[in-house]
This record gives sequence, structure tokens and C-alpha cells, in this order.
Amino acid sequence: MNKKLRYAINAAISVGLIVTVICMTGVGRVEEQLSGLILKFFLLALVIENFGVAVSAKKWQMLFRMKDTHIPFLTAWKYYYIGTFFNAFLPTSVGGDAVKAYGISKKLERREEAFSSVIMDRLTGLIAVLGIGLFSLAFGWRVVPQTAILLCLPILILPIILLVIVFKTDFIGRVIERPIFEKFGRFKSFIEKIYISLKEYGSLRREIVPVILISFFYHFLLIIINYVLSISLGLNIPLYYFFIFIPVAEIIVFLPITVQGFGVREGTYVALFSSIGIGTAKAFSLGFSNQMVILTLDICGGFIYLFSTLNRRNKKKL
Repeated sequence: MNKKLRYAINAAISVGLIVTVICMTGVGRVEEQLSGLILKFFLLALVIENFGVAVSAKKWQMLFRMKDTHIPFLTAWKYYYIGTFFNAFLPTSVGGDAVKAYGISKKLERREEAFSSVIMDRLTGLIAVLGIGLFSLAFGWRVVPQTAILLCLPILILPIILLVIVFKTDFIGRVIERPIFEKFGRFKSFIEKIYISLKEYGSLRREIVPVILISFFYHFLLIIINYVLSISLGLNIPLYYFFIFIPVAEIIVFLPITVQGFGVREGTYVALFSSIGIGTAKAFSLGFSNQMVILTLDICGGFIYLFSTLNRRNKKKL
């Protein structure tokens, strides 16, 4: 499918989902809820979100170091911001991952290490999401409505399936070796290198532990961001619900069906938080305000990308 057409479809789905939820909720109710937002708590959420980028960049640097590839922290941080910028234009966060991997790969001898590290970054994130979600459900199932549990469990099983496929089977390798991929030549060879590089992380179990711990910390920050935003909107939602619902929402938003999760995030928040009695307008406003925090992060990444591009062009002129 043509890239522009695919982006148009993703954008249309995002707009359609948001419009649908707003129409079901009522524009006036959503506007009333968002107008009461307490600015200082929203700004606090922004600070925590930007701190999360630094934490993620450090984790990415550690993944490189595990394979004896040394990338300065500021370089990893810069490309992480640039990746967030391109998330605003490409489906979910996969597009931004590809851009930051491609950018930093130009600085490496083994370019496949950049792409495998980005994939591993996502996989360790899924491990953290899975751990937090299942732990929270195990200890909080008595206070969570059955409807919410039925919504959460199938989604939390998805990371387990993906991790088993990647590290416990050679399913992906067999797919790559199919005759249909032979015509892709150099691209097929590069994909094979990325897959081999990714599988190497499976043998670095001791080294991967600190990386996973950082992933847990990062996703803990995401939960706190949402809790702070709920306070900014005047919502009275107990913290433990966020430990159950936010991991599930993050997995759903990761699916490449909309632009940066617009529409999916808001709809997911409505489905999950309404199961505990939170009004549709309140749940939508929470998801939308979180999306605004992410969009602000994208803008920061846009400025960094702009300055980086201008600096590179000035060096070429000299």
C-alpha cells in the first residue's frame, strides 16, 4: 500500500474515533471538563514526561553498550527526541522508532545494531508493561470490576506471545527464509542481520536485568503522569487503577492503526475507566490531556530535529 494512502487511512481512523467518542459524550461536557484543567499539574506532567525521555535514552545507550557499541548519552537523547517528533506524522510509535534507528545507524559500523537495539528497547518495555499489569491485576482483582478484568487480560497476553515468538522459536527466521523474500536481495540480507543481532540479546540475560529495571521505572513514570493529569482534571480516581489500566492502554496504543494513538488512546481510556464508574467525558478528557502532553514532547523533538538539520547543513557549507 502507498505510504501516503496508509497515512491518510491512519489519520482518518484517528479523526473518526475521536469524533465518535466526542459525539457520544457531548462536546459541551468534554469542553467543560477540559476547561477546568489545573495548569500547574499539567506542567508537572510535562516535566515528568521529558524526564522519561532521558530515562529511555539512557536505557537505549545501555542496550548499545551490551553489544560493545558506544554511543554518547546526548546522542541517544537527541535521537530519542527526534523519534518522538516523527511519531506525530507516522502510525503509532513504530515510525518514530525507524527514523531514530536510521539516524543513529549512520554513526555505526554495524548498522543493524541500531535497529535491533530499538526493537529490544520496545520488547523490554513490553516486559515492564506485562509485569506491572499482571502484578496489579493479581493484587487488585477484588477491587476491579469483572468487565475491566475481561478487557485487560487478553491484551496483557499479547506481549507474552510476542516474546515467546522472538526468543523461544525461530518463526521469524523461517519467515525471512521463504522464497518470496529472495527477490528483495540486499534488504532481505539486512533484515537477517537485524534478526541475528536481536537474538544475541537473548544470551545476555545478566546484562539485560538493569535495562528491564529501567523499563519498569519508565512505565512507572507513565502511570504517575496519568495520575497527575487526573488530579489536574479534578478526577478522584484511586492510584491502583492506573497501575492496571495504563499498561493495557499502552499496549493497545502501540498497535499501528492510527497516528500516534490518537483516537485509540481516548477510546481505550473511556472503555477502561468507565468500567469503574468514571464518566465518559472525564475518561475522554484524561486520555486527551495525556495525548496533549505527548504532542508537546513531539514539538520539543521537532525543534531538536530542526536545529540538528540546520547545524548539519552549516557544517557541509564550511
